[in-house]
Amino acid sequence: MFKSMRVIILLFVAGLVITTTAGITYFAQRELTNSAYQSEYDTAQALIDSTLLNVSNEYQSLLFFEKASIERRKKELQDIVDIAYGSILLNYKRYKEGHISEREAKDLSLELLKNIRYDNGVGYIWVNDTRKPVPKMIMHPTRPELDGKIMDSPSFNLLKKGEKNLLVAIRELAEKDGSGYIEYLWPKPTADGLTENQHKLSYVQLFKEWGWILGSGVYMDDLEEDIRKRFDAILHELQTSFAQIRIGESGYIFIFTGKQELIVHPTYVGNTTSTLRNPQTGRLIGDELIESVNTTGVHEYLWDKPPNHTGDFRFKKRTYVKHFAPLDWYICSSIYVDELEQPGKALRNKTILFSLGVLAIALAFAAILSRIIAYPLLKLTEASQAIGKDGLPATQIPVSGPTETRRLGYVIKQMLESIRNGMEELSASNTQLEKEVNDHAIAKVELLKLRNHLNSIIDSMPSILVGIDNVGRINLWNASATKATGLAADQARGQMLKFLFPELTNEIDSATKVIKTGKTDVIARVPRKINGQTHYENITVYPLTSEGQEGAVIRIDDITDSVRIEEMMIQTEKMMSIGGLAAGMAHEINNPLGGILQGAQNIERRLSPKLKKNVEIADKYNLSLESINAYMQERKIFTMLRGIRDAAERSAKIIANMLNFSRKTDAHRTSCKLDKLVEGAISLAKQDYDLKKTYDFKQIDIKTNYTPNLPHVICVQTEVEQVLLNLLGNAAQAMSSIENPENPPQITINVKQENEFIVTEVCDNGPGIDKETRKRVFEPFFTTKPEGVGTGLGLSVSYFIITQNHGGNFTVESTPGKGAKFIFKLPINI
Repeated sequence: MFKSMRVIILLFVAGLVITTTAGITYFAQRELTNSAYQSEYDTAQALIDSTLLNVSNEYQSLLFFEKASIERRKKELQDIVDIAYGSILLNYKRYKEGHISEREAKDLSLELLKNIRYDNGVGYIWVNDTRKPVPKMIMHPTRPELDGKIMDSPSFNLLKKGEKNLLVAIRELAEKDGSGYIEYLWPKPTADGLTENQHKLSYVQLFKEWGWILGSGVYMDDLEEDIRKRFDAILHELQTSFAQIRIGESGYIFIFTGKQELIVHPTYVGNTTSTLRNPQTGRLIGDELIESVNTTGVHEYLWDKPPNHTGDFRFKKRTYVKHFAPLDWYICSSIYVDELEQPGKALRNKTILFSLGVLAIALAFAAILSRIIAYPLLKLTEASQAIGKDGLPATQIPVSGPTETRRLGYVIKQMLESIRNGMEELSASNTQLEKEVNDHAIAKVELLKLRNHLNSIIDSMPSILVGIDNVGRINLWNASATKATGLAADQARGQMLKFLFPELTNEIDSATKVIKTGKTDVIARVPRKINGQTHYENITVYPLTSEGQEGAVIRIDDITDSVRIEEMMIQTEKMMSIGGLAAGMAHEINNPLGGILQGAQNIERRLSPKLKKNVEIADKYNLSLESINAYMQERKIFTMLRGIRDAAERSAKIIANMLNFSRKTDAHRTSCKLDKLVEGAISLAKQDYDLKKTYDFKQIDIKTNYTPNLPHVICVQTEVEQVLLNLLGNAAQAMSSIENPENPPQITINVKQENEFIVTEVCDNGPGIDKETRKRVFEPFFTTKPEGVGTGLGLSVSYFIITQNHGGNFTVESTPGKGAKFIFKLPINI
């Protein structure tokens, strides 16, 4: 009976349906209830996460609002102080133009600033000076008793951070940065007068011309009030939106704070959880919920069910809790347990009824199915036996019944056809194998080409590239490395780097560290001697892992030119500072020189018998001006006075030349005569001397030859003066290197006209310049001076000024041992 497939199928289907029905009846309620629990848990968790994200977003919005409010008020303070600064600057310009006195300009500015008020009178502007050690308050509109007072009392140590005098801190900030923000404590003006000290943020700016510091500020409690209103609006929005959310039929979201104040709840909002206790344990329900955050995050207890069962604490409730630390909020999502179990009970009853119906239908279909499956299998069995016995052609194999039996028929047909096609497929397979062998050979050639291309790229790089393995053995050596060492790549590979390139001993240690850590190491500005000259290099060590082999690549870049440019910029900054200092000193020296000149002139006038007042005073004391003058002539006092006046006038002329040379040109071209420029440059040069006392222009004979009535040229005077000073300095330094008493140092300057150019020649009787040096004398950074003495930029900058800035040309003529002649030509202004 059980050997028939049809019977087996019927029994199997009946047993499967009966077993499934029993299993569903036994396990359905529990599994479905657990599924409902899990589903609601996932829903509650998702809702809490969504709520937490919403609260987090609102909190971030509040932080952004706070930051934006502070930045906006900072910008307002800066704008207000800028307006005040502009008002003072306007009065200062009127004073400098001579329309008003300086006292009037200051009084007008202080009166204007005193009347500036904003923010309902809370905002104002004050002014203090920059005196040391403690500044003085110049004007304060809300505390006029401080006007003119030096703020050195300990009561003004009001900085928000640290015990320090407030005005000293403001002065240091303004002198360092010119302007900036500062926080401190200060009384706030109100309708009832000044309050106690409050937190304040102010912006200050230095008005350097008068040594004033302007300041204005905002009180932080005003900003905090705006932030509090923003927080209340966010809380109201959360209360409104969360009160409408329901989980299941009666579940809801509620939020309470770490102080157990309920801020979101459908029935208890505004209360504290300190009045709400768990009816089962008697403990505060808030304490239990907070404890659950640190364990499972889930808490079950008995509670009422609003709105129909408010106050009836008999309903089992499950609550999911998460803590939002920035606000110390506890966000809770709750659902009643009976609502979770109800769907499982209803589904259980429906499942039992449905399973009984399925059993009856399954048995009917099983009978039909067994007939459909069994009959085609019997036909295939008979056909297969006939093939083995009589060799039945493949076309007579029956293909019918379900998909599986049809597939079995197709398989038998295909098996017979495959035997006939076997040899053909084997031949085709051999052909394909030959094609793959050919493709492999082509791929090998392409791979070799790619390898050669990568080697060409590496060799074309200007940087030195050296690859090593984890023991320091060379496996990569590019053309730049060959050029630097003279060793070909084939000679270097496999050798130890420390023997071939001992200069990289430190980098080998660095490479070992890089291989271990996997982090790139950069060593900047490493000095190295090449052909007697110091070069600077950046050395970078990269980690490298290839086919399981650890190693590193060392890259060396020559940055000598960049280092020299940086040094040139630093030197230029120093010279600019020295120029500014010289100009300031010149201005300061002019004042006493003026007093000396005026005093000497007044002494001569007071001794002159031609002035009636002198005669009257002499008679008053019974003195004779003639006798006094005779005495002073005899003692050569008048000669001394003239010497004082001549020396002062010479000093004033020197200072005037220094001022003219130190002023910024702003590339302003003007019409001038070169002979006058030469005289000014010589005057400046005579004040110069080498710090090591190797030369002194006062000991050099300087001769000039000017063609009369030379035409004007258009040029930037200070730039041409720079060229002349450079040539004079180079000549003096060159002549100082030789000592020849029979041929003392001499510089000759010729200025003449040739066609449409004015030609200037600067000649010296120094050691001269050889042919190779003449070819490179105008190259940037080329110098014959010892290291640390010259930058090699003087003549290259001069060449640029003449040829590029003025459209002229610059040449040099020299014979070793017979001096040098530098010639530059400038076009005539016609």
